[in-house]
Amino acid sequence: MSDSEAPRGGPTAVTAVRNSVFLGVYLAVAAHPKVPFTVVELAVRGITAGAAATRWVLEVGKPSLDGFTLADKLIDPGDREDQLVGLWQAYRSGEVDAAALETRLAEIVTAMEKWPSVPKELAADFSGRHG
Repeated sequence: MSDSEAPRGGPTAVTAVRNSVFLGVYLAVAAHPKVPFTVVELAVRGITAGAAATRWVLEVGKPSLDGFTLADKLIDPGDREDQLVGLWQAYRSGEVDAAALETRLAEIVTAMEKWPSVPKELAADFSGRHG
């Protein structure tokens, strides 16, 4: 899918792929039968932080930043995604125990929660939209 094929105002293929990786890993973490509930809570916070980051890119970053500046800003979430995938793979293979999973996941989620999000005035405008 090219930018011209994406719905107006909708995610590009790159954004959609990034979002699906974060979401897929967080859902796998939350659904795993052996993770503590505190890890499930972190996964849910991660889903929320990932969604807020995607909204910021689409509603603030793309309209207001040039491509190079936006690309530079996207390095951090890309690094977080790599950390998340690596952490989940390490947990699944037994290299990381539940306590380390929780600690490292908390670091990733907290960093994503601090990443730019949609300003309140845009969030209020967005909440009134449908579709």
